[in-house]
Amino acid sequence: MKTLLFASLLTFAFSAQADLFKCTQQEAQFIGTVSEVRIDPLDQNMVDCFYKINFSHFNSSMVCPLDISDVYDAELQDMSCQLKKGDHVSGVLVKKDGSLTID
Repeated sequence: MKTLLFASLLTFAFSAQADLFKCTQQEAQFIGTVSEVRIDPLDQNMVDCFYKINFSHFNSSMVCPLDISDVYDAELQDMSCQLKKGDHVSGVLVKKDGSLTID
């Protein structure tokens, strides 16, 4: 009986938490290595740079989780165009309005 009560309270707490936060973005901490880099020329002086990450660690947020399946094969934009294949990267991945960024 105590186990059933505890499980009920735990379920209520998680559903109340989800309602409380009303996630507008999902997040996960990560560590990884750049596995692919793609450079798209826009004109003579400008390029767009994109890369993929091979994750070695991926920890979804407890409050607003980002699942690894949402980012496993995703391309991220490197605004500085400084990342190279094999570079180590880490930070917080944020998915908001379908856009994926690193914070």
